[in-house]
Amino acid sequence: MANFIAAACAAAVLTAAAASAAHADTAASNGTETVVVSATRAPIRATDVPESVSVLSVADVLATPVKSLDGLLRQTPSVNLPAMASYEIFPTSDTVSMRGLGGSRALVLLDGVPLNDPFFGYVQWNQIPVADVSRVEVVRGGGATLWGNYAMGGVIDVVTRVPDRDTFSLDAAGGGYGTLRANGYAALAVSDDLRIGLDAGTLRTDGYNATAPASRVPLTVNNRFQAGNVQATADFTADPTLSGHVRAAYHETSEMLHQTANTAGQENWTLSGDLVKDFGASNLTGTFFHVYSFLRIDNAGTPAGGVTGVDQFVQNRHFTPATTDGGSLVWAMPGTDWLKLVSLGVDYQGLHGKDTGLIFATSGSGAVTRTDRALGSQRFAGVFAQAEVVPLSGLDVLGSARYQYFENYGGFDGSPGGAGVVPSTSASSFDPRLSVRYDLTPVLSLRAAGYQAFHAPPINSLYRSFSNGFTSVKSNPNLKPETLSGGEAGFDINLPELHGQVTYYYNVVNDLLATRPLTHAELPPGYTFGTFAINAGTAHAQGVEAQLDWTPLDGLDARLGYAYAKSIVIKNPADPASIGKQLGGVPRHVGSLALIYTGSSGWTLAGNMFWRSDSWSDNDHKLPVGSQFVFGLSASYPISENAEPYLQIENLFDERHIANNAGTSAPELETPFTVLAGIRLKMN
Repeated sequence: MANFIAAACAAAVLTAAAASAAHADTAASNGTETVVVSATRAPIRATDVPESVSVLSVADVLATPVKSLDGLLRQTPSVNLPAMASYEIFPTSDTVSMRGLGGSRALVLLDGVPLNDPFFGYVQWNQIPVADVSRVEVVRGGGATLWGNYAMGGVIDVVTRVPDRDTFSLDAAGGGYGTLRANGYAALAVSDDLRIGLDAGTLRTDGYNATAPASRVPLTVNNRFQAGNVQATADFTADPTLSGHVRAAYHETSEMLHQTANTAGQENWTLSGDLVKDFGASNLTGTFFHVYSFLRIDNAGTPAGGVTGVDQFVQNRHFTPATTDGGSLVWAMPGTDWLKLVSLGVDYQGLHGKDTGLIFATSGSGAVTRTDRALGSQRFAGVFAQAEVVPLSGLDVLGSARYQYFENYGGFDGSPGGAGVVPSTSASSFDPRLSVRYDLTPVLSLRAAGYQAFHAPPINSLYRSFSNGFTSVKSNPNLKPETLSGGEAGFDINLPELHGQVTYYYNVVNDLLATRPLTHAELPPGYTFGTFAINAGTAHAQGVEAQLDWTPLDGLDARLGYAYAKSIVIKNPADPASIGKQLGGVPRHVGSLALIYTGSSGWTLAGNMFWRSDSWSDNDHKLPVGSQFVFGLSASYPISENAEPYLQIENLFDERHIANNAGTSAPELETPFTVLAGIRLKMN
């Protein structure tokens, strides 16, 4: 039952969050208190949230030497991302999950709008210029009740800055491997009732040779990447009881990986907004979003009679347009001392996508020998309710539940041997969550929660089969949604100079969405490796996550994080070889340490360390990924009120380990030693 509710939830809270996240940003800091929105869809002090939450500030973002936001999130406990940076791998490999679930099992929001791709489920992190980030909220654990489909493992909500006065800022930097990064932002307070903002940015790099030396061939080239973003926003107040927010954005990327014939390009258009009506004792929020995505991928192959690694041609070319449309109505009533919050909501989200694959003649002539087609749609509709009760002093109980309807329809698998027209399927689900927090002392608080969640198979896994090099990937239109039942318990320590959080969790996933290797008899002629999408059976994911934020001295801030994840396949009739093995993409241990020192004149010096143990890309442990132990440094100094030069160093000791081993190409190494120097300018 948990299956469907989670998926539909995605629409509801996605849209509802657009309003709350955008407008709550102005309340994100209340004195020294950090306020978050994602955990309950309403502003609440981070120290009062009965869940496992991390909040990354502007200082955290600026002090971490990374080119894109995923580099910072990779160092956040229990966030599982590829070991290689997003701008160094094919976009469809940009998975994100939490708490050892692997794959794409976390919902990512940008100002309340979902970033998970409607066709594949991955996240294109370069839609978020680092310079635009106001804060990042990371809420771990089953979030289906409020957030839906991809929130099985948790929610990441990226909140960008909201203009409050006339301002202009520029962040520009350049460095090794032909890297250039620039972002310009302008805001105009037209009146007390209208504020507009305009933002434009770019990131490009000539890249480095990521292929492991033993696997390099004459055709091997550097991984190259380029991205651009433009967005406009308007925040308005029609009258004292009616306000709104509108955002329009465009994003594009282009990249070349491994060989000159391996390329990918993507475009995204987004239009979103919200309207909030205040009735005094309650408020009503209506939200909407429309996202259009277009992905083009060229995969290289060796022509007939050619030499592998020396001769190449475009073996296949895929065009994948997809859309996401959603909307919601959420009524909320701030309560009394014992009934703190009541909210009711309805939401809808529709996903549509298709893929056209042109298969070219092996002669290399450019003639199209076959056209593969895949298409499908999904819809999620839900009703949810939430209440926060304080029955006793120091005891906070937060309960929520969602009824969800989910449907796959319009499916077509047109690959060789595919199912052709696929019948529609539908189901419903009920997903509850109960969270409890008790303040044992003014310093120590105890937390516990139980929940159910649901995750539907993406359109890609249902209907799209493709090949890449000598690898064949087969879809499965008979996939069922996976469900999760789980719980957690932990404690928080809150002191003026120290905040600590430790959480133990245990989750059981049934009908696990996974893949199994194709047998030799199942592989097409000339292919050496392949996978088939399956419902694997059952997996157990349990672990411990810990985070400590400490200010031992004036000006010195320290953040220590650690996550242990034991994620094991327990039952898998379709692939017995995976039983007892750690889930692919999930290292058993991950640790991080960040130190930031700010001098009296405003200069900063920061160092960070990140470590992850060995892991595998697949559940059968045929594709190993090496451990990582890397250091980074950053420094900045304000030479005036309006100018601040800075320096960032990634991988200080130039550690090189296998960080990407997808099976579709040769293993690849992590980012080498890289220096980036830049300047931040601002005028208010």
